Amino acid sequence: MSRQLGDSRAVTRVEFALSDGSYPFVSVSEAESCSVILEKCLPQTDDTYAEFFSVGGAHPSRLVERIEDGNGGEARVLERTNDGGLVEIDVRDNCPVVSLADVGAVPQTVRSVDGQGTVVADVPRQTETAAVIESFLAAHSEAELAAKKQRESIAPLFGFKNYASHTESLTDRQREVLVTAHEAGYYSWPREATAADLAALLDISEPTLHKHLRAAEQKLVTAMFACPHEELAADGDS
Repeated sequence: MSRQLGDSRAVTRVEFALSDGSYPFVSVSEAESCSVILEKCLPQTDDTYAEFFSVGGAHPSRLVERIEDGNGGEARVLERTNDGGLVEIDVRDNCPVVSLADVGAVPQTVRSVDGQGTVVADVPRQTETAAVIESFLAAHSEAELAAKKQRESIAPLFGFKNYASHTESLTDRQREVLVTAHEAGYYSWPREATAADLAALLDISEPTLHKHLRAAEQKLVTAMFACPHEELAADGDS
């Protein structure tokens, strides 16, 4: 029997359309006639985030160049594939994903194809959907609400599937730091522990903490990127 929408996993899915060229992932997809997809967003420090975008149909350096030309932060190519690659971007503000997470929504999809951007998030039952929509449109006035519907929740951008297989490449120390960060609420929204808190728990310096976290996160994202992307194609057809 199918699960009813009235149960605890039911959410309201909201979808926003973005066509404003001020967003590099949108402008690059239009200029290069390619796809740019946000694969993962991870907290980096207390006010910065690491976003990992896959580029399909163009050289990933095009996204890096657009970021740097627009003073949108630092970016680097992590991996090159036959028709694209993976780019890491350090983000501080004007980020659709962070805007949604800050008001209690769970980001699911951020992508742009040929200049048509889409941002999708799930709003839990305990969060007011109207308030999420109003807050997002206030922060991103060029966006438009494209859809709103009830559905079951799925795994968010802020998390990893197939944990065991993805963590095989981690060292014991990297795994310890990552697990401590998770259990302390470093990856929670809102964040429940700072980098200083984690460093104190592990009895290491903050620079050492960030070194281990960054190495672990990069390995996990690289492992995830090597696997087929399951949800985006389905969402694109809905």
